[in-house]
Amino acid sequence: MGRTVVVLGGGISGLAASYYLSRAPCPPKVVLVEGSERLGGWIRSVRGPDGAIFELGPRGIRPAGALGARTLLLVMLGGSWLQTLEARGCVLSQELLQQEAEKAAATHLGLNEPPSHCLVHLHKNSIPQYTLGHWQKLESAAQFLAAQKLPLTLAGASYEGVAVNDCIESGRQAAARVLGTEPNS
Repeated sequence: MGRTVVVLGGGISGLAASYYLSRAPCPPKVVLVEGSERLGGWIRSVRGPDGAIFELGPRGIRPAGALGARTLLLVMLGGSWLQTLEARGCVLSQELLQQEAEKAAATHLGLNEPPSHCLVHLHKNSIPQYTLGHWQKLESAAQFLAAQKLPLTLAGASYEGVAVNDCIESGRQAAARVLGTEPNS
């Protein structure tokens, strides 16, 4: 009977791990378990009321070709700017956030034309940043898993990189560890 690998989470890293596991020379049976009603983790496509498609998530993703050239500019604002507005008692309306995003695009990128479509979301405390001591905790967890000989590997934005490409690579490396092959550098 063949080996079964359970992948917990259908975010980008879980999907990448499942993909690479299923394409191994002697692939194990792969069971992907996702707790929500959709795959993709933080990345998702949303159709606006006028039909425009917006890609949401940790980083913007554009489709290929002509559609990608006019699809998305992701503006992320936060930190002290947001804290200052809140301290002043400003109402964080969609209009205010859109105005500030347009101002930032004009100031930093020279984009002065208003967007043809706009979708505004406020996600407080949503830009993942590792806390002090993260790498030591990660190393400790890896040593524990190795010492206990647990058949478990970790992958995803919570561990070694938050960008989409980091998550895909994290999933690929997790699959390589499970398969007993060395990840390519």
